[in-house]
Amino acid sequence: MRLLSGQTIRYILYGFFAISILGACAAPAPPLEIREANRSMIFGHVTAPEKVIEVELREYGKFYIPPFKKPPRVLIYNNGHFMAENLKPGKYIISAFNTKNSEFVLVNSRRTAYQNIIHVEPGKAKFIGSYRITDVKRGLLDKGEFDVRRARKPSERRVIKDLFNATYGTVWQAMLEHRMQELRQ
Repeated sequence: MRLLSGQTIRYILYGFFAISILGACAAPAPPLEIREANRSMIFGHVTAPEKVIEVELREYGKFYIPPFKKPPRVLIYNNGHFMAENLKPGKYIISAFNTKNSEFVLVNSRRTAYQNIIHVEPGKAKFIGSYRITDVKRGLLDKGEFDVRRARKPSERRVIKDLFNATYGTVWQAMLEHRMQELRQ
């Protein structure tokens, strides 16, 4: 029986480490447990010509300069659903949807920011809608043009059903269940 050298073992460990990192990047992180009883979540859906990899959520009137102040975390799933948990009650805006190759900026002035405010109430799960990005025309020197429209599908019920399993064992699952019961009434 032949023993492996220290260098060979090191390479094998590096390989396992690389595989575990890549596996962790394949799926979004699980939702964090609730921090305080008055924290809330928002959720929705977005469809674009390419897979959306980032939803930029901002608290209205605040600026973020990482690493000193980070914007709220938004989890994005492969089917286009997204959710942001542990939000303080207040006013928020979605400033952009980003894909690997494009940035779809929704807020470019105070007026458009004010028109797109999302009011987050304490201790609630709020559906902010389904969005469809269409009519993408890329420009050579500018960002091009696009249209963001509200979509009927998937419905709030469908998104809740899909996110229910992703939030398994957390308070967010109970909030989604409560919201589903409200929709049944």
